[in-house]
Amino acid sequence: MIRRLIEAAQSSLQDAKLKTISNESRFDLAYKAIMQMSKAALQAKGYRVLTSKAGHHQLMLQALPLTIGLDKTTLILLDQLRKQRNAIDYSGDLVSDALTSEAITQAESLLTLVKDRFRG
Repeated sequence: MIRRLIEAAQSSLQDAKLKTISNESRFDLAYKAIMQMSKAALQAKGYRVLTSKAGHHQLMLQALPLTIGLDKTTLILLDQLRKQRNAIDYSGDLVSDALTSEAITQAESLLTLVKDRFRG
């Protein structure tokens, strides 16, 4: 399951880098990769989050310092992306090039951290 989540995150991230699709779709794909990595990190430690409960994205992010040793600054950035994602999903706001780029950068970094942590 963990390997499948990592592979899915790699695929989501690869698609997020396609400049032929909208920034909104690219941002969503990068955010999806972040969530897939967060879920993989939790599962690697033997935990699961009920996705049917409100706040599960926030909970998965907040667990990253415990599951992979994520630093507080990066956690704050990822939580800001989560908040942006919610605003975009519910308001239809457009996504800037800068926000798309930041989401992709954070997803790439998290993918590297998770892969390094659970290599084997």
